[in-house]
Amino acid sequence: MVAIVCSLASPARADDGLVTITLTAPADASAQRPAVMAAPAARDAFAGDPRFTLLDLEALLDGVDAPPAEARLQEAQRLKSKADLALSMVDLPVAADAYASALIAYEQAAAALTDVTDVVDCFHNQAMTFALQGDSEAASRTWARALALDPGFRLAADAPARAQKTFDALMKTWRTPPMGTLTVYATTGAAEVWVDGIPRGVSPLTIEVPAGRHLVRVYREGFRAWGGAVDVAKATESTAQAALKPTTTFAGLDAILQRTARNPGIDENLVDIGRLLKVDRLLIIAVESEGSIATMRGVAVDAVAGAVLKRAEKSFSVEGDFFTRDTTRFVREQLVDALAGRADVSVDPGRRGPTRLAGDAEKVETPGSVIGGWVLTLGAVVPIGVGVGLGIATLNQQEAFRSRTQIDPQLADIKNAWLFSAIGADVGYVVGAGMLTGGILLLSTGYADMAAREDVLSP
Repeated sequence: MVAIVCSLASPARADDGLVTITLTAPADASAQRPAVMAAPAARDAFAGDPRFTLLDLEALLDGVDAPPAEARLQEAQRLKSKADLALSMVDLPVAADAYASALIAYEQAAAALTDVTDVVDCFHNQAMTFALQGDSEAASRTWARALALDPGFRLAADAPARAQKTFDALMKTWRTPPMGTLTVYATTGAAEVWVDGIPRGVSPLTIEVPAGRHLVRVYREGFRAWGGAVDVAKATESTAQAALKPTTTFAGLDAILQRTARNPGIDENLVDIGRLLKVDRLLIIAVESEGSIATMRGVAVDAVAGAVLKRAEKSFSVEGDFFTRDTTRFVREQLVDALAGRADVSVDPGRRGPTRLAGDAEKVETPGSVIGGWVLTLGAVVPIGVGVGLGIATLNQQEAFRSRTQIDPQLADIKNAWLFSAIGADVGYVVGAGMLTGGILLLSTGYADMAAREDVLSP
C-alpha cells in the first residue's frame, strides 16, 4: 500500500496543509486483500490530521476536477436544498417533485456516497410531505426506505400528530426488521465495499441487511468507483456485480507500484512515482501476507532529494476485529509525522539534499533563551527606573540635610531617609544592570542558535 503526499502540484493553498493521496500496491496476489483492508486505515490516519488535505485519487488519475459521481452528488444536494425550501414554505407539490428528483440523483451518485445522512433526511422530508398531503400509504413506504438505510432513524418529538401516527404504525412492523442477504463482487477481486455510506469489508462480501433498497459503493485505488442501488427482499439473496474500470493513467502507475511493492527500498522507483504524479514526498508501505498475518514495511521518503525520512515495520492479524484500528495507529504514530516534517530526519548515506518540500517553509521554533533574554532585558527597565527615582529622591534629601542646622529636630529623620534612598538606588542599579547583562547574553546565544538551525534547514 502506498500513500503519496504532495504539495506544489496541488491547487490547494499553502495554508490548507500537505495534500495526501493513498494507493494500494500489494507485493503479490496473496496480499491483495490485506492491502485493500489497509487502504481506508491509511486514509483515516491522514484524514484526522489538520496538517493534511485528502485529494480524490480517481480525479487525479483521470485528469478531471471531479468524477461524474461527485457532480451528480452536488446536483442531488442542490435539489434537496430546493425541496427543503419548498417544504418550509408549505409548497407541497413542488417539494414532493424536488425530493423525488434529488433521490434519483443520490442513487446515480452512489459511487461517491460515503455518508447517507442527507439521503435519509431526504427520504424523511419526502415522507413528511406525503403525510402533510394526506397520503399516509406513500409516507409509510418512504419512511420504510429511510429505515432500510438507517434502522436507527426516528421521528423528532415535535413531529405533527398525523405524521407520528403513520410512523408509529410502521414501527410496529419494524420491531424486528425484515432481513435479506446482499453479496457484492468486483471485477478486480478485492475492493472496498461500502453499503449505505458505511465501509462493510472487502469484496467478495456477503452481509445481512434490512430488506429494502440499499446504496452500494465499491472502490479500489486506481480505478473508477462503482456505485448503484440494490433492492434486497426479505429472506432472499441479492447480488451486486461491480465492474471497476481503471483510470486513464493507472496502467503506467501500476507498473511502478508493483516494482515498488517488491522493492520498497529502491529510490529510483520512488522518484519515478513522484515524477508521474508530480509529487515531492512519498509514504511507501509494502504489504506482504503469510496466512492470517500481514506485514507492512513503511518508508517515508523525500522523492526529490532521495532522502529517507522514516522507516517502520509491523505485522498485524488480518482476521482480528482490530486490524483497521491498529493499522491506522501504526501509520499515524510511526509515519505521518515524518511526512509533515515533525519527526527526526535521517538521510541515506551518500545522498545529499533538502529533507523538506521545495517552497514548503519549515519554521524554526524560537529558543527559550531568546524568550528569556527579552524578558530579562525588558524587565531590567523596572529596577533601573526605581533606582533612578530613588537617586533623585536621594539628591533632594541630601540638599535638605545640608540646608538644616545641627540642632534641627528633623535632621535625624532626613538623614535616615537620605541613607535608605541611597541604598535603594544602588540596589536598583545593580539588579537592573545584572538583568540587562543576563538578557543580552541570552539573546546573543539564542539568536546564534536560531541562525544555525535556519542554516541547516535552508534549501
